[in-house]
This record gives sequence, C-alpha cells and structure tokens, in this order.
Amino acid sequence: MTLETIKENASKKINELEYPESIRTPGRTWTRYPKKIQENINNTEEFKPEINISGDAEYYLGDEAAEEAGENLLNAIKTEENKLNALHTANINSLVFIHVKGSADIKIKYETTKNLFSHLVLLTKTSSDVKITEEFRGEAKIQTSFTELYLGDNSNVDYGAVESLDAEVSYSRRKAVVGRDSTIKWLNGQFEGQLNKTQIDAVLKGDNSETDMTGVWYPTEQQHIDIALHTYHVGTNTKCDMDSRAVADDKSRSLYEGLQKVEQTADDTKSFQDQETLLISNNAESDASPKLMIENPEVEASHAAAAGNIQKDKKHYLESRGLTDEQAERLVIKGYFEPVMEKITLPDLKEKIRQEVQQKIQSK
Repeated sequence: MTLETIKENASKKINELEYPESIRTPGRTWTRYPKKIQENINNTEEFKPEINISGDAEYYLGDEAAEEAGENLLNAIKTEENKLNALHTANINSLVFIHVKGSADIKIKYETTKNLFSHLVLLTKTSSDVKITEEFRGEAKIQTSFTELYLGDNSNVDYGAVESLDAEVSYSRRKAVVGRDSTIKWLNGQFEGQLNKTQIDAVLKGDNSETDMTGVWYPTEQQHIDIALHTYHVGTNTKCDMDSRAVADDKSRSLYEGLQKVEQTADDTKSFQDQETLLISNNAESDASPKLMIENPEVEASHAAAAGNIQKDKKHYLESRGLTDEQAERLVIKGYFEPVMEKITLPDLKEKIRQEVQQKIQSK
C-alpha cells in the first residue's frame, strides 16, 4: 500500500474516533485537547530530517520508506487507536525506515518552523546493536512524532529523544516490540511546547527480553506535560525498570501514568517503576497514576510515585555554605535529576539533556 493511500484511509477515520484518554480524578479530566487542532493543519509539505548513520544500516525516505517498511508501518502503533493517531497518519510528512543488519549509530534531527508529522520505523536483524537518537527543535502549531521499533532476537537498542520543539500541541507515540534475549532502553526528555502528550510502550514478547524506561521532563510557565510509560510482559523471564523524574514550576502541570501488565504467559517476571515530581511553585500541579495489572502469580513487581516540594533543610544547608536562595534552588534541581541522568547510556544525549535542564533553570 502506498503512503498516499495510507494517508487517505486515515483521513476518513479522524472524525469517527475519540481523543486519547487522560488521567481523571473526581470532577476533573486533566488533559483536554483543543477543538480546532485540524484547522491548524493547512500545509504538510514533505520534510527531510538530518540523518547521520555509521555502521551496518540502510535508510529510506517517503514513498520508498513505506514500500520497504511494508506491514511494519503502523503495525505496532495503530491508526485507528484514537483521533490523534489518525490525524498523524493522515498528515505524515516525514517518513523514515531504517533496516539495521549489525551494529549502528544513528542520529536524526528535525528542525523546522512548520507543522511536523514525523514517523520512524526501525527493524533490526538478529544480533544487532543499535544506538539511536531523535532530536526535535524549532516551533510549530502542531507536531506529532511516531517511532516504531522492531527488535530481532539477541538485539540491543538504546533509544533517546530530546523533545524541544515549541508547538502549541505536541503528540508523541513510541513503541517497541522486543524479540527473544533482546533489550530496549528508552530515554525521553520533554522540555518545550504548550500541550504535550507522550506515550512510550514496550512489548516484551520474546523470552528473556528486557526494557529500561527513563523519563525526564520540566514544564514551566503554563506548560502541560502528560507522560505515559507502558510495559507489557508476554514472554518468560522478562524484566522492566521504569524510572522517571519531573520538575514543575510556575503554573505548569505534570501528569504521569505508568502501567506494568503481566500476561498469563509471563512466568518469572520482574517489573518495577518509580516516578517522582518536584514542585517548585505552589501554583504548579502534579498527578500520577502508577498501575499494575498482573495475570500471572510468578512475578516480582512494585510501583511507586511521589510529589513534593524542596525540603527546607536541604536549602538551609546550602545557604549556610554561602549560596543565595536562588543558587540553592538551582543546585537542588540539578541534583534532583541526577539519579536518572546516571542511567543514560548515550553520552551525547546526556549532555543535551543537561543543557536543556540548565536552560530551564537559567530562564527563571
């Protein structure tokens, strides 16, 4: 099926579908989407990202990418899942397919001042080792980015994204289907944009497969960031570790939803998640919903979430060493992110995340 046909079919489904669900508490739905998103889409000319690849990998763009990806395109992430998925599919203007046959280092950068609907499909052969980053910069009315990763057996993929494109609406979906004896490591850093919705899924389909999910986000002013991390344990002896941290300042909102689903087939599962939010302002808001769904008793699993303000004794200690109140607060914020920063295995990405955090702090 051609890319044009895929887009035409998706456009017919948009009005039939609902927006993605959000965390709900009594009397409140935390994430609401603008009613006129479609009206802001008036030009979706093709966009070619900057792609740098070293190693044993080939990439394809546009129609050629759709042909090479075949049934893998929009197989992990379904168009008909919700309205934003269909909206994304109907307007894809940057499609990349990458086939990795061994070891590869891949860097993709999107920088634009126009609406961006980017879609990446990556397929690895058996025994591949991949380091891949996606970087989003610029500004737009709407930005969507979908990433579908298919890991062959005995493969390792380190994936990282820096989302720093200032869009009125930003929607990201990332999903990996993980083969036997394979590992997917995720890092997603969210910093810019007014309304941001991101969902990252790992399907641990193969026996002895693993995932590490690391999230960092820092909303300020009136930003709204809604993050979901989902792991589905299917094979035996699968492992998951989710660890994410957020800082919320001014009148911003930080939302988190975590899910560990253990299927009946998933014997000897180990699955853990932890999410923490630091509220700098009394006007900032945070809500978290960590969940476990377990259908197999042979499992070790736990989940936790916490939110709080800067501890007074920490600031007092730093101020007693000669720092001003502002300097002490900045140092606490930097230190707060360090436990997850240490888990980032992509050196260039780690430095970029540090720079984003520093820019947020200095903008105060």
